[in-house]
Amino acid sequence: MTTPVYMIAMIDVKDYQAYAEQYGMPVGAMFAEVGAEIIVASPEAEVLEGNWPGNWTVVVKVPSAEIARDLYNSEKYAPFKKARIERLANETTFAIFPEFNPGG
Repeated sequence: MTTPVYMIAMIDVKDYQAYAEQYGMPVGAMFAEVGAEIIVASPEAEVLEGNWPGNWTVVVKVPSAEIARDLYNSEKYAPFKKARIERLANETTFAIFPEFNPGG
């Protein structure tokens, strides 16, 4: 049995409309194709402590770490990642976290 993971990105988006059209919508469709679910996609964060980098946060539940890594490293995703890094965002922090399992 595989354990779901969460891909979390904190992004400093340059232009929300360009980001949504050139990255968010097509990448969201890629996530859906692999059975992933977008949990959060929002510029609004109520920061209770410390600093929150970026102005856009995304949390995606993915069926497994392998699926998440395969998508992130895929040729299909590569041009979107390049666009995000080179044109659409100033900076991105991107990580994968395992789903919490209190019994194991």
